[in-house]
Amino acid sequence: MPLNRDVLTAGLATAFALILLAFGSHLPAGTAVRMGPGFIPRAVAIGLLAVAVLILIKALLARPARADDAAPEAPIHWRGAASISFGVLTFALLIQPIGLLASATATVFFSSLAQQGEGWGERVVLAGSLAAIAGAVFAYGLGLPLPILPNFL
Repeated sequence: MPLNRDVLTAGLATAFALILLAFGSHLPAGTAVRMGPGFIPRAVAIGLLAVAVLILIKALLARPARADDAAPEAPIHWRGAASISFGVLTFALLIQPIGLLASATATVFFSSLAQQGEGWGERVVLAGSLAAIAGAVFAYGLGLPLPILPNFL
């Protein structure tokens, strides 16, 4: 079986699912009626494993293309993958020390770098607007105990 995009995608999805299972293994799952903190990580991991299996089956059943009629594969857009991954990592690392508003602003700003063509001003307005909406919804609307501002303020 040749190593193509589908096989790599299935492998990456499997790796993420196994990481989710490893990090969520010490959390109690609870039941569907009374969910524990480990319920969602396990459910997402199982769903991701199912998707990985389906992608791998598709890759195994695909007819190998002949070299003369094969269309070239589209290039991988590393800019998008890197900026969105960096944005998510930024949120995870900054939510506790600097609060929801600043970490959400940084996350949206870095993730917006995935798309070319927007100006810096548009990115800043988008990041600030979405951070304000996130603060209003999660902290005030839902009452979640998230730090809104940095601890030193």
